[in-house]
Amino acid sequence: MHAIVVHEGGGPDVLNFEEVPDPAANGKVLVQVEAAAVNHFDISQRMAPEMTGATLPYTPGLDAAGTRVDTGERVLVSGAPGAYAEIVAADAENVRRLPDSVDFERAAGLGVAYKTAWASLADTELKSGEKLLVQAGSSGTGQAAIDIGRYLGAEVYATAGSSKLDRIRDLGAEPLAYDDERIDGLEAAVVFDPVLGNRLEASLSALAPTGRLVTCGALDSPMVSINMWSVVGKRLRIIGSGGGSVTPEQLDRLIELVANGELRGPVVDRELPLKQAAEAHRLIENRETFGKVLLKP
Repeated sequence: MHAIVVHEGGGPDVLNFEEVPDPAANGKVLVQVEAAAVNHFDISQRMAPEMTGATLPYTPGLDAAGTRVDTGERVLVSGAPGAYAEIVAADAENVRRLPDSVDFERAAGLGVAYKTAWASLADTELKSGEKLLVQAGSSGTGQAAIDIGRYLGAEVYATAGSSKLDRIRDLGAEPLAYDDERIDGLEAAVVFDPVLGNRLEASLSALAPTGRLVTCGALDSPMVSINMWSVVGKRLRIIGSGGGSVTPEQLDRLIELVANGELRGPVVDRELPLKQAAEAHRLIENRETFGKVLLKP
């Protein structure tokens, strides 16, 4: 079969399209991949494999949708390393049944992004009627946070680059440019901030007293400095979160919500052949995408 193989950390060009042996089951479920999602974690891992626990050489990717080799059943695979391949081997608990109403492309984009957004908003105990600000709403995780926030009944605002604001509105959120004056004093109950870096101060200023800021990572820089008086003065909470806490049953629930239309599901920016994985990474790093980029074996 063919797969993407990384032999050393570095830029997108370290993503090599190679012929490799088919994986052996060894107690796992083999899935013929129809679509694999590109996540920001994949980029971070590619740049510094040793920091993410990867052993070189390795095949990237955590999310894919396709069919079980043994039964032909349509499934989503999430949290299983090696998804940038024609066949992926996954633990049974990471393989979830897909209803016919959810196509492979939307399913592939459900994994890391939706699990992360779901866990993050659950950790903040976001309630119906509360105001939610989503930073980087055009990213896969940001779009998922908008979708889930609306499902929970929140009043959703989201930031994005100026060329993407109309598409943010189409998702049902009030769009804000990153430098919009309304962010300071927005009085949001919750801010979902996967960016950090120099955006953190803006996120804190957008919070109402006793507000909660939740972060799942750092698209910009994890090294930040803040004025703690703003945190103390407004009695704010800063919460770290991530999709690792989402159970298989909760992922089944997310799939069900997409299947019955209560969640609109991932926005797919584009689909590229597996051999163009490097181009997929470049597009995301250059912030030229809106939603998920998928790789098709």
